[in-house]
Amino acid sequence: MSKLTKLVNNPKSFFKDAALKKLGALPVSTNKSKPKPKPKSVKNIDTNHVNFYQEISLIIHSGELLAAGSNQIIPWVPVFVQAEAKFLLLLRNEAFFEWVKREYPWISVAFARRGVDVEEVLSLLPDAKTIFYPSSTGNNIHLVRFNHLNHIFIGHGDSDKASSAHKALRLYDEVWTAGQGHIDRFENSDFDTAHIKFVKVGRPNLRNILASSQTYWRERMELRVLYLPTWEGAVEETNYSSISFSGQIIREVQNLLDAHMMIKYHPFTGGRDNKLKNTSKMTEEVVSSESLNAAVLDASVEISTVIPNNNIFICDISGVITECLAADAPIFVYIPKDKEIKVASSNIKYEDYCYIYSNIEELLEKITRVINGDDYLMEGRKKAIEYFIGYEETLDNSFVKKLQEISS
Repeated sequence: MSKLTKLVNNPKSFFKDAALKKLGALPVSTNKSKPKPKPKSVKNIDTNHVNFYQEISLIIHSGELLAAGSNQIIPWVPVFVQAEAKFLLLLRNEAFFEWVKREYPWISVAFARRGVDVEEVLSLLPDAKTIFYPSSTGNNIHLVRFNHLNHIFIGHGDSDKASSAHKALRLYDEVWTAGQGHIDRFENSDFDTAHIKFVKVGRPNLRNILASSQTYWRERMELRVLYLPTWEGAVEETNYSSISFSGQIIREVQNLLDAHMMIKYHPFTGGRDNKLKNTSKMTEEVVSSESLNAAVLDASVEISTVIPNNNIFICDISGVITECLAADAPIFVYIPKDKEIKVASSNIKYEDYCYIYSNIEELLEKITRVINGDDYLMEGRKKAIEYFIGYEETLDNSFVKKLQEISS
């Protein structure tokens, strides 16, 4: 019976039922509702890719998402393998976990979403001694609270950005640095780091580049340019990127040098500013339509693999400056004049070993001066290599030796 029919034929019953429904004494409808689909199950832990009967003493923990995590892990995996260390990769993002299983099927890797899941993984690792942290993510706290383990921050590069020396890094027992530069950033900070043990171990992923850069940069190859703009930053105040005029940089440098150019945008590009999400694609279209002698590299490409193929570097304020420094060739760094640059202060400044520019005219002027023979920062670069990279420690494989020492 419809509501209207019931109201006309039996008004008392209609209003009585309405009142009872309002009081919750009757169901709102007698029609059976369709069963709701069961929510998709969420995996919180996966340890199926680990043989826990092995003696695993070292853990590399990454709390990053896939894009950042893959770029930070790729340089370290070969180093731990070279040291013949039994290690476990402990990841907190499921997509990153699945990617590692595909790309490195022979690696021991576990996934733990929550803090309680981390505890469960650690309970299966009685031989664990040391945890390494390539980045400072909030979920690192789920591991640093375990007092029986040694916690070592290794980072994923060397940079004067403020994030390279801040109070959160006091969580760790040790900070392994490439050279003296990173240690000085902490010593020049305004907080106490007396409890942190600093260990200089060089930059193992730059060892081959250092070894191959013994000859003068003009004698290695014809001019080849690598352009590495950083992303737009988490907030506009820390946006030190040249990406807003990267098209002009690519075009004008091409016109000036007539040299092959590689362009690699930061994996985070477009993370804050959606307009920049298609930057790589738009650059590829320009390169194709204007027949430029250039190539846009995928964001996932490991920088150290392409640095040896170039001898002119154009960068923004970021960790890639130190990686390019290993090639001992001219580096041109964009420093915007309209911003207060907040960096962790080391004892060697950018202008001591990099050619600083703030607009396209200044960049072209300094490149012209350098390629015409006036590489006036050549000696400054050599000092910076020792200071930031740890020349002797890198060539001596100090990082690998330390891994072998603590895992034996």
